[in-house]
Amino acid sequence: MVRVAVTGSSGLVGECLVRLLLQHPDVQVTYVGSHSAAGRDIADVLPSLRGDISLECRVPDAGDISRAADAAILAHKSVESLALTPALLDAGVKVIDIGGEFRLKDPALYEKWYGQEHTAPEQLREAVYGLPEFNREPIRSARLVANPGCYPAAVILALGPLLAAGLILRDGIQVSCASGLTGAGRTSGKLFIDGNEDMRAYALAGHKHRPEMEQELSALAGGPVRLTFVPHVIPVNRGILGTLFARPAAPADLGTLRAALADTYAGEPFVRVRVSGGEVCLANVRGTNYCDIAVDYVPDTETVVVMAALDNMLKGACSQAIQNLNLMFGLDESAGIGGVRGS
Repeated sequence: MVRVAVTGSSGLVGECLVRLLLQHPDVQVTYVGSHSAAGRDIADVLPSLRGDISLECRVPDAGDISRAADAAILAHKSVESLALTPALLDAGVKVIDIGGEFRLKDPALYEKWYGQEHTAPEQLREAVYGLPEFNREPIRSARLVANPGCYPAAVILALGPLLAAGLILRDGIQVSCASGLTGAGRTSGKLFIDGNEDMRAYALAGHKHRPEMEQELSALAGGPVRLTFVPHVIPVNRGILGTLFARPAAPADLGTLRAALADTYAGEPFVRVRVSGGEVCLANVRGTNYCDIAVDYVPDTETVVVMAALDNMLKGACSQAIQNLNLMFGLDESAGIGGVRGS
């Protein structure tokens, strides 16, 4: 039985993580960390968990966590991860960071996009990017996994195979993604009434997920990838829907484009290649760990169009983290997440 600590447990992602982990046959939640709820029982903070778990929330402390857990999933967006992670690794605790502190390999790039100094550069170099479809073997042996951002997970899974096969150009890629309101988190102050009957773009000058996408796609493409990324928020609770536009590297053949996706994801448990972009929608992935992808070609404008959809709380965060946890501990990769619909 793998003992797991969850920090940021009182947030939306933390609550989702705890709920999923309680259903995992090979995991026991032994520690819940939260600054805002410290000293209170997690079941009192999150009444939906009452009857399933009773643990006192504690201010996250590496020593306490190391005595209670074999692995820690850090579910807070905070520099606190930079302080906790080195101490946890030194104590023999494996770490999965969801907050983004270990995704960008270049500390200067991190400082530019996150607005603060990276104080754990050694761990940054060690971290493995947690997208199993491309990094499964490194994840198996990793002590520290950087869970992908929700937007990047969809974009990298959609474009990676086409770039790796040299089927699309590495520059001039346009990415438009829409996210549900849960992407902003529980404490963001965004209410459904603020987004109802509306759709708006944000971070037009640059979103911190863009360099993450470019870093991972460049590695797959074997050369620098540049893209324009425009995120939008839409009035649904959860989900990411991406529409991506690229130029073909040679005269396009739709069959070749589709085959690149199908061949890459053959046998992958959580990526479904759809025949039609119309099948790539939030309703088909909501409550699951699936990413659905489809590709098409517009001959008049010589444009490759790729669609991708996933649940931002699951494949974009929580169930993705558990998929990584399973790999790190030699468990069935689908354990605890094979039937997450409705979570």
